[in-house]
Amino acid sequence: MSLRGRLLVSILATLLLSLIAGGAFTYWHAVAKIETEMNAAIVVGSRIARNAVDDWEEATDPARRLALLIADFEGDRHLRAMLVGPDGKVVHASRVAQAETPAPAWLVSLLAAPAKQAKMDLPAVFDRFGTVVLQTDPRNEVAEVWSDMWLTLSVLTIFCALVLAFIYWTLATTIRPLNNLTSAFARVGGGDYRERLTERGPRELKRLSQSFNQMIERLARAEAQNKRLQQQLTSVQDEERADLARDLHDEIGPLLFAADVDAVAIEQLAKAGEYEAIPHRVGIIRDAIGRMQKHVRDILGRLRSAMLLDVGLAHAIDNLVAFWRAHRPKLAVSVDVPEESFGEAIDGTIYRIVQESLSNAVRHGSPTAISIVVKAGADGSIDIRVTDDGGGLKAGNGGSGYGIIGMQERVATLGGRLDISNNHDGQGVVVSAHLPAPAPSAAARTYETHEATLQ
Repeated sequence: MSLRGRLLVSILATLLLSLIAGGAFTYWHAVAKIETEMNAAIVVGSRIARNAVDDWEEATDPARRLALLIADFEGDRHLRAMLVGPDGKVVHASRVAQAETPAPAWLVSLLAAPAKQAKMDLPAVFDRFGTVVLQTDPRNEVAEVWSDMWLTLSVLTIFCALVLAFIYWTLATTIRPLNNLTSAFARVGGGDYRERLTERGPRELKRLSQSFNQMIERLARAEAQNKRLQQQLTSVQDEERADLARDLHDEIGPLLFAADVDAVAIEQLAKAGEYEAIPHRVGIIRDAIGRMQKHVRDILGRLRSAMLLDVGLAHAIDNLVAFWRAHRPKLAVSVDVPEESFGEAIDGTIYRIVQESLSNAVRHGSPTAISIVVKAGADGSIDIRVTDDGGGLKAGNGGSGYGIIGMQERVATLGGRLDISNNHDGQGVVVSAHLPAPAPSAAARTYETHEATLQ
């Protein structure tokens, strides 16, 4: 069931329960009212009858006096007066007034108690003419209750209808933005980030629409950034592949060619019987193979630089600096890195920051000198600073590259901060990062707790 249907059913059930409770209250009130009216009618009627025969000594015609007494109750709303003869038959009886809108018989039987009777004690002079009996008739009182019930039910019915109509209209206007929001979410789920909601309506729905629009804008920016980063990643991968291909062609290719030439020469020397010259050629081939192994290790180091962390952070950075010195002999690189390890996660982050900073500086800044400094503070925090004297950051390129975003994510994961800016003189770039002191591991905390307990 829809939200609107549930609300309408709940409200309708509440109204019906209210009507049932009101009907029960009305029933008990009507029963009590009718009972009170009938008792009051009996009391008043008895007083009237006694007053009517109070001057019996002056009565010259007792029969006529009794007939007039019965006539006094003609048209009464609640009482019927009857003159019952000595033989038990009704001699005279008054008629009860008829209601303009009689109540149904079932309602009379439901609300009214059995008719009450009161036998009047008359003076002895009237005994031979009969006895006056008063009997209640609740039909007029029930008719009055019936009329009031109709009026009340009509008012309640109109009220409930207006309430339901107003609630239906309110829900229709209120839920319509939610339906629009559902449709918008479905389109966004399909990858359409152009969807926007109209920011209007009640304050809560307006805020919901504003939050939805802000979320979609962020998703759209994130999607655009992901596409741009994917393109940059593809470009970086292509560039790395080109560098590897160039290194293989420029470094490994000539050595393989030389080894092949020496192998052919050994074959020719063997055929000619000049065996004394073969060891020299073999030495040349072994030298070429050694150089090829060195180049292969360099390439593997670039492809799997994380392996270098097994020998320590300082040594891994030294290998990284040696690689760039081999490719840029005129580049002066100073390194100030402590020998101790800060932990696998922190060492990896420091290495990646230095690696990306060196790569960006050499490829984009053409520096002549680079400084690498890693220092541990007294509080356990770590500061990394890589400075070069290259061309500096270009306008509009303040750190949107894939590598820089990767550094930012790594630093943010450890709760640190990263800043990339130009030098004060505009020459070169300064990459600085601050990593907070690492939290002790669970094992270390357990050990410390155990030590404290022993002490």
